[in-house]
Amino acid sequence: MTAGGTLLLLQTLTNLNMVPAGAGLPAGWRLTGVQGVQAPTYRVTGSHSLRIVAVGQAATVTFRLRQLLRPPASTRSGALTWRWRAETPLNGADLKRRASDDSPLRVVITFQDGRVLTYCWGNREGRGESFASWAGRNRMVIVLQRAEDADGSWHVERRDPFSDYRRLWGNAPKPIVSVGVTTDTDGLKVRSAAEIGDITWTGPQADLPGFGVPRAGF
Repeated sequence: MTAGGTLLLLQTLTNLNMVPAGAGLPAGWRLTGVQGVQAPTYRVTGSHSLRIVAVGQAATVTFRLRQLLRPPASTRSGALTWRWRAETPLNGADLKRRASDDSPLRVVITFQDGRVLTYCWGNREGRGESFASWAGRNRMVIVLQRAEDADGSWHVERRDPFSDYRRLWGNAPKPIVSVGVTTDTDGLKVRSAAEIGDITWTGPQADLPGFGVPRAGF
């Protein structure tokens, strides 16, 4: 409940809490590889996180939402929340250069208009720094953690992707169609190990999509 009396509910967008622990990518996730590059290895842990290990490898795994996640009404706000950790700093990475834009983890938000917002684990970039990807202005990057934070400890993130969309592209945000995770070390040819938990959405009750079961906490 907000100070203004609006009821907020939490919606789990992904399914890691519902699938059994074990090796491989869980059902419901789609892997998109990089031509000529092997995909990382995936494993669902006993604590319901997705562990990803890459050795000079790269891929994106996407969980497509069964219903669009629409922007809240103009007077309301919401947020995506997730926990993640990285065990291996990629000290030579540079997210602004195609040849070395490696990252142990990126959370990838895809909107209905094809624009993509990536929340990245960076290297020397500033926390909170945002810029267009080398791939073009339809793909924006926001850095949340740095290489020095890759010590195996968990970090909890909370971001409003619709507000970020409005700030970075300067117009009204479109609905979200999928969320995903990218890992890549194909530029530096090094090893990375990282984990991420379920991605959730907290928003006003009336604005929540009709899939899944609202949960009371993270």
